[in-house]
Parts: sequence; structure tokens; C-alpha cells
Amino acid sequence: MPYLLFPQEAQFFRNVRRALTQLYQSARYGKLEPPAVVVFGEDEFLVQRVVQRLTDLLLPSEERQSAITVVEGKEATEAEFAQALFEPTFGFQLTHRRVIIVKSPAFLKEQGKRKRGSEAWYQYLRRIPDGTYVLFALTDPPTNSQLNLLNEVALLVPLSKLRPQDLPEFVQMLAEQAAVHIDKNAVQELIDRVGNDARQLATEIEKLALYIGVDGRVTAEIVRELVPSLAMDVFALMNAVVDGDAPKAIRMLDGLLQRRENPMLILYLLARQFRFLLQARLLLDSRLLSPALLHARADTFRQQLERIPEEVKQHLPDDSRLNLLKQSSAAIRNFLLQARNFSREQIVESLRLILETDIGFKTGVDQGQQLALLVLNLCRLRSRTEQSAA
Repeated sequence: MPYLLFPQEAQFFRNVRRALTQLYQSARYGKLEPPAVVVFGEDEFLVQRVVQRLTDLLLPSEERQSAITVVEGKEATEAEFAQALFEPTFGFQLTHRRVIIVKSPAFLKEQGKRKRGSEAWYQYLRRIPDGTYVLFALTDPPTNSQLNLLNEVALLVPLSKLRPQDLPEFVQMLAEQAAVHIDKNAVQELIDRVGNDARQLATEIEKLALYIGVDGRVTAEIVRELVPSLAMDVFALMNAVVDGDAPKAIRMLDGLLQRRENPMLILYLLARQFRFLLQARLLLDSRLLSPALLHARADTFRQQLERIPEEVKQHLPDDSRLNLLKQSSAAIRNFLLQARNFSREQIVESLRLILETDIGFKTGVDQGQQLALLVLNLCRLRSRTEQSAA
């Protein structure tokens, strides 16, 4: 059986989206061939999302309770799989189809101990009963030998982790599935607030869909109203600090504390912002990005980011949450613009002040007061920068 798309094609979400649209259409009309589908990838949420979507399309809502069998964990043995496959659940005679979901089965890991093709599960998949569909959800990367064997009896659906540039199209797909329309500005606002978290993006789209109803339109204003984001608020606080606007920064900090946001989390997010600022300063100092590029079109800017040499990227954090180049293009551009107002030494000094505040949190002194003093010192540091430039 063929792959839905080859793993190298799955690196680009646009290809994945196009292929999944065709697969979903087949499931909707009960024309899923072969009746066994293997969805695999490192992102557990994405794998589960595709399997759930296929299940919802294969079965009417009123039939799902009696027509779904889930086999996972220690229960995912060949014996349990055979029982689920050949012994219909109670009430199946009243339904037209049924779905068996197999999550990371133990019997696949045993493949290779026996003669190729002699595995019981392999033989079971060759004689799936009419009206029955088997959906595998694999989050442990299958070996090539496992994939080669599965490929003979099932359709393989590889999924890759989402890249920052994939997020807008992913959000659009979520909106289509939720039967709502979402403006381009609203897409970016949602990504800025949630970040590169596929599960949370899906959750927020579902909340927005419930709010506006079927065929409603999600605007940036609605996103700002319904999707609270401490990260975005700290981002705005950071903008006030970069401007050296101490009164505005203190007002914003006071608002966060009044709504009982965790001071430690505020401090962590401030530290994260300044770490991004330091990475932006390093990229500017490397002269890999020209000043004119900072105001270029989004596609031109993104293409230039992709040309940054690997030896430079290797100096950035491995954790995608702390790596500037793993953020959205809009966020990267913003930090690069901000970094032009600071020297490397000033950013390092800011991080030292943040570290001192972190240590001070453990002394028992009021954390809100310590944060306020930190924000004032950061603003003063920025003000001194302006004075020296003058």
C-alpha cells in the first residue's frame, strides 16, 4: 500500500494539509482504502488529532459509543487486537461501521523476532471484516522494517512537528474544521498569544467557534478579548521597558499583579524576552541580516531567516521555547528591531538584574515590590542608553 505522502514531503505542512483533506473526504464517504491507516509522528497531539478526525468522519455521532474500540498500553497485544477485530462490541449489529483505535501497540515492537510476514497482527490486517476500520496511532518512531511491513497492509500517514512558518496554515485548517472563518490578523494574534503549541491552538479555536457559532468570523479583536495571554502582556510590558517609559511599565506590571498573576512567572517571561533580545543582538552583530531587511516583506524576511548558516544556529538554545529562530517571523522581526536600541553589554546587564531579582525572591521580601524595582532599573538602563546616544 502507498504512503499518503512520503516522509520528506511531510516536512512541509502545506503538503500534509492537502493530503489530509483528501483522506478526510474518503473517510466521510466511507471509502477509506485500505481500511487500515497508520498515523505516526513525534507530536502526540497531532497524531491523536488526525485519528480522532478520521473517527468522527467515519462514524455518525449517535453510533460512536457502541462502534469504537480502543486498544492501548499493555492491552495492545496480538490477542487483544484479534478480539477487538473479530468480536464486535455489543450494539454493533445496529451500526453500519465500526472503528478500532490501536495506540502504540506492544506487538509492533516484537516484530523482527519471527519470520517476515508470519506475525499474527499482520495476518489479521489482511482480513479486516467489512465495515471495520483500524486506525493506528504511533508516537514512538517506527523502525524501517516495521514501516515496510505495515506498508503492505495499511496506508501510512507520516506527520512532522509544526515549524513556526506552518502555524498560520495550521490555524486556518483548524478553523475550517470548526466551520468558522478567521481573519489573517486574527490568525497572527492567536499565534502570538498561544505560541507554537498545536494542542493549545486547537483548544482556543474550539473556544472561539463556540463563542461565534457556525460560519461566524473570528477577528483580531475577538481573539484579544477571549484568549488571555500572560506572555503577550509581558511582551507589551517589554515594549514599554524598551521605550524607557517607566510610568507605563509600572502601570502594566501593577495590572498583572492585581489580577494575581504569578510574580515568578512574570520574571521568567521577562528573562525569556531579554534572552531573545540577546540572540537578536548577536544576529545583528554577525551582519547576516541587513537593516533594510528588517522592514522587508514578510516572505522576503522569512526566506532570509532560512538562509542563516547552521553554524550560527548551533549557538542558539536547543529548547524551541528559548530559541529566537523557532518563534514566529513577526516576533523575530520585533526583537531584531528592539535589539538595535541596546548594546550586547546592556542586555547582559539587564539579565544580571533579572538574576539578582530571582535570587531576591527567595529572601521573603515582597515579590511584587522586587518586580517593580526591577522594571524601574530596566527602564533607567534604557534611558541611560538614550542619553549616551544624544
